[in-house]
Amino acid sequence: MPNSAWLPAREDELMPWFNNLNTKIPGYATTLDLNPGDLTTVADDSAMVEFAINGVAIYKAEQREWVDFKNLELYGSPGLPTPAVPTAPTLVPPTVVAPGLIGRTRALVARIKAHPNYTEVIGEDLGIIGAEQVGAGLVKPEGKAEALPKHEVRITFVKSGHDGVDVEGQRAAESDWSYLAFDGYSPYVDNRPPLVVGQPEERRYRLRYRDNDLPVGEYSDIFVVTTGA
Repeated sequence: MPNSAWLPAREDELMPWFNNLNTKIPGYATTLDLNPGDLTTVADDSAMVEFAINGVAIYKAEQREWVDFKNLELYGSPGLPTPAVPTAPTLVPPTVVAPGLIGRTRALVARIKAHPNYTEVIGEDLGIIGAEQVGAGLVKPEGKAEALPKHEVRITFVKSGHDGVDVEGQRAAESDWSYLAFDGYSPYVDNRPPLVVGQPEERRYRLRYRDNDLPVGEYSDIFVVTTGA
């Protein structure tokens, strides 16, 4: 059977992959004729991968805290305790690297695999040989939609190892699906106003996995909710 791509498709798996490469590649510097600049590039790129991906996750969580804070302040029931204002995270960046570190890493791996001293043992140790493909059926996202105050709808989903989901929706009598967003972290909140102000509105949603900017598998079941009821 052919091998799959060696570079992880999921961003959360990129961090341990780069960490492994950064930890082990110095041991092969002499064997593969890698220079100190190559090792510095791998180290800096590895640090940036962790910083950038974790930064998105931190600010995504921060955004949710601010949304919860806003909803409580604007729409919370009288008598509830006064909420604490969320604090902004402080992130200390590593050495800022040139754009395109994934392409840069692919080029380095191509050099390594073309070297006469390269072996599959080295490739396995560095994580640059993909796992054997055994075939995969179509995948289908699972999730649910929940009506919130002020016509908002919270859509939760299970990533199941994928980069995230594309979210599509219909409102009221619409028959065409509207593309709403790609979301890599559950939940997604649809905060569009109703088509008719002050009227309850049926909304329908469906999800589809996306990996490496490509849609994957089948659409989910359709989730139906009524807002403003």
